[in-house]
Amino acid sequence: MVEVPDTAQHYIECDTESCKNFSEFYCNTCHQRICDQCKQRHIDQKDKHEIVLYHERKRKLISEKCKIHSTQDINVYCDDCQVPICSMCFALHHCVHEQSDLETIYNDTLQQCQKEISMIWKTVIPEAKNNIESNWEKTENIKKEMAKYRVSMKKRADEIKKAVDSILTDNNKKLDEIENSILNELVEYQKETEGYRNFLEKMIADYESEISSVKYTELMKFHLDISLATLKMPTISEPKLPILRLGKLNKEKLTKQFGEIKANSPEMFKLSFVTKVSEKSIQEPGPFHLSPLPPNKFWASDNFRSLIQYDMEGHILHEISTTILDFQGNHTVTTEGELLYTDYRKHTVYRVTSDMSTKKFIQTGSWVPGAIFSSPINGHILIGLERKSAQKITRYNKEGRKLQDIQSDDKGQTLFNCVNFITENINGDICASDWRARKVVVVTASGEYRFSYSGQQSQSGFLPHGICTDVLGHILVCNGFLTFDENCSSVHLLDKDGHILSFLLTPEQCPPYPRALCIDDQHNLWVGGRGSSTVSVYKYLQRTEK
Repeated sequence: MVEVPDTAQHYIECDTESCKNFSEFYCNTCHQRICDQCKQRHIDQKDKHEIVLYHERKRKLISEKCKIHSTQDINVYCDDCQVPICSMCFALHHCVHEQSDLETIYNDTLQQCQKEISMIWKTVIPEAKNNIESNWEKTENIKKEMAKYRVSMKKRADEIKKAVDSILTDNNKKLDEIENSILNELVEYQKETEGYRNFLEKMIADYESEISSVKYTELMKFHLDISLATLKMPTISEPKLPILRLGKLNKEKLTKQFGEIKANSPEMFKLSFVTKVSEKSIQEPGPFHLSPLPPNKFWASDNFRSLIQYDMEGHILHEISTTILDFQGNHTVTTEGELLYTDYRKHTVYRVTSDMSTKKFIQTGSWVPGAIFSSPINGHILIGLERKSAQKITRYNKEGRKLQDIQSDDKGQTLFNCVNFITENINGDICASDWRARKVVVVTASGEYRFSYSGQQSQSGFLPHGICTDVLGHILVCNGFLTFDENCSSVHLLDKDGHILSFLLTPEQCPPYPRALCIDDQHNLWVGGRGSSTVSVYKYLQRTEK
């Protein structure tokens, strides 16, 4: 059995004489702790006293002497000068100014400090903790990536060395063959020349041994033989050495072959004219959400609650049957190329790896998951969750550990009515389409409300669905409001502060009932409409000179 330590804090006692009961209440007028039994008696004895719960009490003003009048306590607050003063200071210098009760000001300021401290504990410190964790993850990832670069460069250097060794071996082999051929010719010439010399020496020796008795006819024949012999000198052409043409060492070409390290500077873009560049055909109509999978694939959810992976020609590569809601952005692709999708019936987020194996990733308990987004900035996962009438966005790290809930503003008001699509801007802002409230809601990374956008007066209705952001921090959202009387189908382009820049696609340009919206790795805009078997691709950004 675990023993209870005797160092436990004693409860707060009632200040009423001879009463030691637990003090649940507090008199702000008397600055006295009061228990439930003494409460009524205190009210009966004291007129117009303010009784509150103990944790809602006003703190008694701590005695503080005036620096000018050392015998006087500071007990007045000058509203005009916004300074605490003593009664004598007020009489002498502030008598025409408005004054307030210093104790009230003290407690209001104390309450504000407590509120700010609570906010720091609730948002700032968790955000700092998240940033530290994210920074540690970035540090480890950078180390891993740099190690990969070094391995790749060593591998390429070994390949180049191997290629150079192979070239050297081949050239040495060619030199050996040419050298052997030339030397063999020289050896043959030497043999022929030595035989010729021996022939001449023998002929001269024969002549000298017979010259004393040689007859004229023999002398004439010998003279003829000598004359012919001098014409039989073996000949050989000058050996032709091979030509060695050393290539000029070109560092630029070698660097290109080897590979070059460059700092990754952001690409510069500017808004340009909108141009439709292509259409992607899909076999199941009605893409409600699109998730690009670079470099040449994408996922789409249809109105049959299936997730389908396509190539750029519209061929189905994989298909997953799910119980997803078909009007939400309920799937996303991570920076590692894995698919995440939400199942509202099973209250589960599933992960689909590159080999198409599906595993449970996050259990959301009593909350129903809907829209989901994987951050390319830090790998965090943002999920829209619903429970009865409550709505929130919850942040998880890439391992699936809960980091943050975003549900209310600083006044306690609910931020969301129904989160059906989520994205993240380059400044860390979280942008959500709320079709039930018919507006876009944007909060900071720490969950503080920034602004909302409810469409333009030129369009009678605004029903936001697909939402995404681009490399310049623009927010793009499609208006899917369309009736028999008016077509408001369009794509709105906002700046990062929620100001409308233009209708990027007007009702005349936009596919009807637009639902799906995304930006690919080439910075092109993809738009898919309900019931359509095509996805339209538009170019609206132009690269600028760096």
